[in-house]
Amino acid sequence: MRTWQLNGYSIKELNIEDRPVPKINNKNDVLIKMQSASLNFRDLIMIDGGYGPTGGNIPFVPISDGAGVVTEIGDSVSKFSKGDIVTIPFFKDWDSGDIKQNTYLSALGGLENGVMQEYIVYSENKIVKSPNKWSCNEASTLPCAALTAWRTIVTEGKVNNKSIVLVQGLGGVSIFAIQIAKLFNAQVIATTSSDERVNLAKKFGADYVINYNKDKEWWKKVQDITDRKGVDIVVEVGGGETLEQSIKSSKVGAVIGIIGVLSGGNANLPIGRVIYKASRLIGITCGNQEELISMVDKFNESNVRPIIDSTFSFENLPEALKYMKTGKHLGKIVIDFDMV
Repeated sequence: MRTWQLNGYSIKELNIEDRPVPKINNKNDVLIKMQSASLNFRDLIMIDGGYGPTGGNIPFVPISDGAGVVTEIGDSVSKFSKGDIVTIPFFKDWDSGDIKQNTYLSALGGLENGVMQEYIVYSENKIVKSPNKWSCNEASTLPCAALTAWRTIVTEGKVNNKSIVLVQGLGGVSIFAIQIAKLFNAQVIATTSSDERVNLAKKFGADYVINYNKDKEWWKKVQDITDRKGVDIVVEVGGGETLEQSIKSSKVGAVIGIIGVLSGGNANLPIGRVIYKASRLIGITCGNQEELISMVDKFNESNVRPIIDSTFSFENLPEALKYMKTGKHLGKIVIDFDMV
C-alpha cells in the first residue's frame, strides 16, 4: 500500500513508501481503507519541525485527520459493518472527560502515525461512524477543525439560543464555529479581512460581520452590536494580535477559547480587565471521542455540510501543504486518495 512518510522536518522530506497492508490481529479490530484526509495548520507545524522531537520522532506518517471505509471486521466487532464510512479521532486515547498530560502522546500525525496511508487497522472502540449521507471527503474534516469548534462553543461555552458568539476569520475551525453556533440558534458575530469575505461569512450563517482591515479596533464594533454587553463566547484563532481585542469584546464571565496563534504566540494581556470581567481563558486542544460522537449526532439532525476549498490527489500532498502555507484557502483542504 502507498504510505506517505516524513523523513526530515521539511515538506521536501516527504516520500511515498510501499508498505504491506496491515492485518487484523484482534477480534475487536477493523481494517479501514482510507479514502480522504484533510489538512490543519498543525500538520504544517509538525512537518516543518515546529514542535521538534516532542511532536514526533522522524520518520512518521503525517496528517491527523482522515476518513475511510470499513473493509474487514474482526470476529467480535458489533458496532460497525463492512462498507461503513468512519472517522478516526485526532487523539487515539482520549475517550472522554478532560485532557490529560499523556493524552498528547496519542495525537495522530506525530507521536502516533497519521492517516496518509491507504489502510489502517483500528479497534472498533476507537473510531466513530461518520454523519449520515456525508462523503469521506466531508467526514475527513471532523476530527480536528469541527471538533475544536464544538468543544469551544458547546462543551466549554455551553451555547444556547441566547448566546452571542464571536468568531474570527473564515478558516476551517471558524466556519464550523459559525455553523455549530447557528445549530443552537445563537447569534454570531464574525470578523474577516475583506468585503468579499463579509458576504461569504453571512452566507455561512453569521448575523453580523466586521471587516477588521477597515475597523482596526473591531472590539468597539462588537460592543456596539451587543449594546455594550459584550459576547458570551469567543473563538480565538488569531493569538497575539487579537487576544486583547477579544477580551475587550467579551462580557463578564465570557468563555474565550484560545485555539490558534496565527498572528503570533505572545499577547499584550490586559490582566486587570480579565480579573474584572472574570474572563475564562481556556486553551482548546481539539476534543475527545465522546464529544465527536455527540457532534456527529447533532449534525445528523441538521443540513450542515463542511466547506471544502480545494481537493488534491494522494500524490499531491506536498502541493496541498504548500497551498495551505499561502493562507489563500477558505474552509478545508482535502486529500482524495482515489483522485487521479
